[in-house]
Amino acid sequence: MQLKTFHGDSVKEFKQTWEEQLSVGFSPNAAMIFSSVDLELQDIVSFLKSMNVNVFGCSSCGEFLYDDQKQVISEGGFVCMMMVLRPESFAIKLFNGREKSSFELGNEMGKWAGEKFTDPAILVLGSGLDTDGEQLVRGIQHIRGNDLKMFGGLAGDDAQFKQTFVFSENSLENNGAIAMVFNNQDYEINGIATSGWVGIGADKIVTHSEGNVVFTIDGQPALDVYKDYLNVKESDLPEIGVEYPLLVKKPGLPDVLRAVVNVDTVKKSLIFAGTVPNGAVVTFSSSPGFEIIEFTRNKVIEFYEKNRETDMLVLFSCMARHNALGPNISEEIDEAWQNWAKPLIGFFTYGEIGNNYNAVCDFHNETFTMVSIKEKPDVE
Repeated sequence: MQLKTFHGDSVKEFKQTWEEQLSVGFSPNAAMIFSSVDLELQDIVSFLKSMNVNVFGCSSCGEFLYDDQKQVISEGGFVCMMMVLRPESFAIKLFNGREKSSFELGNEMGKWAGEKFTDPAILVLGSGLDTDGEQLVRGIQHIRGNDLKMFGGLAGDDAQFKQTFVFSENSLENNGAIAMVFNNQDYEINGIATSGWVGIGADKIVTHSEGNVVFTIDGQPALDVYKDYLNVKESDLPEIGVEYPLLVKKPGLPDVLRAVVNVDTVKKSLIFAGTVPNGAVVTFSSSPGFEIIEFTRNKVIEFYEKNRETDMLVLFSCMARHNALGPNISEEIDEAWQNWAKPLIGFFTYGEIGNNYNAVCDFHNETFTMVSIKEKPDVE
């Protein structure tokens, strides 16, 4: 697999660097791009439309790029990985999410993936504020089954919580999702999702919810419960709620974390990144601090021991990890890059998609979700 990486802080720099790579004879047929909403994303899309390249991209809450030339964590900029992939072994498609549920959107993506390859693996990006991440995952699994290898994240907007985007070389969408599908016969896709967040306080009951909207907890307005428990003002949400997600307890299944991504001050409800079932037992959770770096390091090493060979790494890391760890977030990203010493690209998300400890894909918050992509030998 041939790869080129670059980063910058403006659309002008993006265009110049892209054209420089073309001028030295590099001809990519695919690209991953994660960018701040501060940049004119439509200008990037318009530029790429004429480049004859398939684009898998979204807006971010900060982005990062690690290779043997640079190790960058940026805010307000972009990162890009240009790739030469086997044309017959991958595909990218942007899906409009308007006037359909997240589950229906997932169904559509799952059907398309199956039409492309009989044995697909999928990377998924969803618009971060208009998508129920869990229902998107469930919709894809409904079509493709639970054994599907699937990883991804929800787009961010630099923690403004106003508008997020997914984009291809043809279109920019604030309500939708984009899929990059690989043929498992030609590419080996593996990954992990690990958190380290811990439950705090007493169990509570979700007494009224609809999908990813929670109206009452223990019979009280959800917004009031959050304000009282965290001793914060309404204006502190949803950002502070990302750092203190609900830990949703699933009998017989791994617990999952659900972060607040929006607030309805009229109905006093909270909108979460993924489904919070009516009647669910929940508790607040938080980061135990720098202990999560060591927790992540151990999980990365375990994963490396089983998957030593790769061509590239893609990392979807929750914005709450960045908030909790500050500059020290570089330590856990560096751990991944140091083990493989292969190009790593990623962004800080509003939610992550990846395998839980039962090896079944789920939707998460607060996780470090990493994907290894390796091109298999060409056997003829």
